[in-house]
Amino acid sequence: MRVYFHTGNHNNHWGISDTVLFVKNALQDIGYAACVSHNIVAGEVNILMENFKPEHVQDIANKFHSGSRYIMIATEPVINGTFNGGIEGTHWHYSNTDYWKGRFEAFNQIAPFASAIWVLAESMVAGYQALFPELPVRFLPHGYVNNFATVNQREDRDRDIDFFFSGTLTDHRRAILLKLFERYKTVHVDQSAGAYLREDYLSRSKICLSLRLSPHNQIPSVSRMHYLLQNGSFVLQEAYALPCPLDPYVMHVPSTDVANWAVAALDLTNRREIAAAAHARFKADMPMSRILPPLLDEALARSAAPLGRGPLPAKRFAVPA
Repeated sequence: MRVYFHTGNHNNHWGISDTVLFVKNALQDIGYAACVSHNIVAGEVNILMENFKPEHVQDIANKFHSGSRYIMIATEPVINGTFNGGIEGTHWHYSNTDYWKGRFEAFNQIAPFASAIWVLAESMVAGYQALFPELPVRFLPHGYVNNFATVNQREDRDRDIDFFFSGTLTDHRRAILLKLFERYKTVHVDQSAGAYLREDYLSRSKICLSLRLSPHNQIPSVSRMHYLLQNGSFVLQEAYALPCPLDPYVMHVPSTDVANWAVAALDLTNRREIAAAAHARFKADMPMSRILPPLLDEALARSAAPLGRGPLPAKRFAVPA
């Protein structure tokens, strides 16, 4: 059976590459012919990752009524009645309330067509379940998948970068990196960097940082943690308020003193051994071949059901002409 990961609503943007590869490989690990598609494939099961605009609603509704089925991946926390409400007030993207409100409203119109909603943080389940009580809302953990790693880790003697961070540069993250940059070789790239650049930097880095978006951000950056773990990097994680299944496999440091703890970690002589042991435990403890089947079976069972699962709230089912 084929399952399609739809990327067109993201304009096939490189920023979703890690999630696409994770889900596609997880499906392949359990025997599915997983494919990536710019377009929704009519009459098939399509996985859609949230980033909808009003113009997507009509196409998704039309193809649903023509037999397509959807599994929605929700990526953003619902805070103060919208996506990311108040999570970061200074960055141009995360503080753009009109943008997040528009994305939230489009998701509200599209989600009722889904067979299931999968969220990427366990703390997000309750918020989405309250919005869509008629749908199964399930936590999709980032477990181990085969054929994900792309980084050829170098020997310690060949590592010339002390600290590496990849991600959006907010005020909070900039303050930490500037402290390290004063005395140590510290490299930052944003999500526009080519995969080849990020991979080479990672192979040369002694310590890979996973930093909070802002002091108000309570949900761990699970996609970043997963990418670094799968590639066998030594990960230093700024502690979050909320737990994550990946916590046992990374080293946590207090949010109030990240830079000093990072410098202290440079003195560790067994970083590669720590990273290798964490990778081995992660692979043994959290294979997606065990995690994904019950989630997918539930969604596919609903996908196979006849059309018309009962009336849904009209305000969320409205489709613009």
